Amino acid sequence: MQAAYRLLALLLAVFCIAACGREPAETPASPPTEATTAGCTLTMGWDPWEPYHYMDPKGNLQGLDVELVRAMAAEAGCSVSFERDNWASLLGRIRNGDIDLISGATRTPERDEFAMFSSPYRIEEFGLFVRRGDTKVLDAESLDAMLDAGMKIGVTDAYLYGSEIEAMQDDPAYEGQFIIAEVGETNATRLLDRVIDAYLEDVIVGTSIIRRRGLDGDVELHPLAATGGSEVRLMFSNASVSREVVARFDSALTRLRESGRYEEIEGQYIR
Repeated sequence: MQAAYRLLALLLAVFCIAACGREPAETPASPPTEATTAGCTLTMGWDPWEPYHYMDPKGNLQGLDVELVRAMAAEAGCSVSFERDNWASLLGRIRNGDIDLISGATRTPERDEFAMFSSPYRIEEFGLFVRRGDTKVLDAESLDAMLDAGMKIGVTDAYLYGSEIEAMQDDPAYEGQFIIAEVGETNATRLLDRVIDAYLEDVIVGTSIIRRRGLDGDVELHPLAATGGSEVRLMFSNASVSREVVARFDSALTRLRESGRYEEIEGQYIR
């Protein structure tokens, strides 16, 4: 019996030594939480288009769309940097994934092939700007009447002005009468130099250019409504951004509106 007890004690001692010397089992990794998966880094492309995006006299990037994207990105748990280019080039870079998003974009079936879009976040309206007091232009009852009279209209490369104006741009009868500018503000200079007779521009942007350059005595908005209001969105590259990030921006936009932050930002740039 004593021998049996000694054998049992010996076995218990061996078991204890083996167990005590064994490495502790690894703790299973915790599943990722929302906080650890929320981060993202994005690059937004922009072109000079005050008051939506522009450099102030101190060289700081400002603007309504810039501040809205910064606020949405913060709400969505993302960081955002900015790269300047012209609009036509920015569209190509979205297609290639060289940049992640741009603002102020109109959704079209063609663009759906290479990009995703946020919910609409503001309304955009284009107007026709002319030389102040130019009765020949001011008396015209429609844009196609101006074109029929041989007038030249300034537009910005790759901008969408609505189906009616796009049809005029594609009409062989008006070939050479739509004069393309790489940057929209060039049109104001061409108007004063009489290279063009009028130009299409976002009403808020065009008014901002007149005010900033002191052109109130030289340029005015034609009473003819060029286009109705259209919804614009953030445009994200399919090549570099996930749908989950776009959804987070949509949720962020909703929260900004509900909190009143959207209106606060808008009021800083549009009065």
